[in-house]
Amino acid sequence: RFIDADAVVADRAAAAKAAVEHLIGAGHRRIALLADRPSVFTAAERRRGYHEALAGAGIDADPALERVGLVDSASSEAAARELLDSSNPPSAIFAAQNLIAIGTIQALRDCGLQHETALVAFDDVMLADMMDPGITVVAQDPFRLGRRAAELLFSRLDGFDGESQLIVVPAELVPRGSGEIAPASART
Repeated sequence: RFIDADAVVADRAAAAKAAVEHLIGAGHRRIALLADRPSVFTAAERRRGYHEALAGAGIDADPALERVGLVDSASSEAAARELLDSSNPPSAIFAAQNLIAIGTIQALRDCGLQHETALVAFDDVMLADMMDPGITVVAQDPFRLGRRAAELLFSRLDGFDGESQLIVVPAELVPRGSGEIAPASART
């Protein structure tokens, strides 16, 4: 249930769509989704963006490539390993949350696939730019989100009593190397 209040949020579905479109643009067609619980609104929005990107490119969503309900890096690592060890593994992974990205990075490194399987993560993770390859992310802008929230708050404190406002701040795709890995079929 939602309350009637001002909100400043990132455009999660559009950002997820951009992340998956980035992978599609690199030639990927088997793109896995690792995501949080479907009951979490942000996770549902990111999953929606994933599906919109696939549909927009004429790629049928494959339920075998989706792992949802992941709540920490350990469950994400196990899910990524399961996908990577399958008989028809994905050529790319969209990790829809930062803890999920950490588990995915661990699985890719342990399997020796960090230079073979593309990865785009939602939210930046600490040291993502220091990894080999650097982790391509969709980064929210916490400064801009906070500034816009403060502006709304000060407006309310100054007496503005109009309807609740929803301000949507775009996220930014930050290419660092992992999301630009081409599928094996394009490298041969």
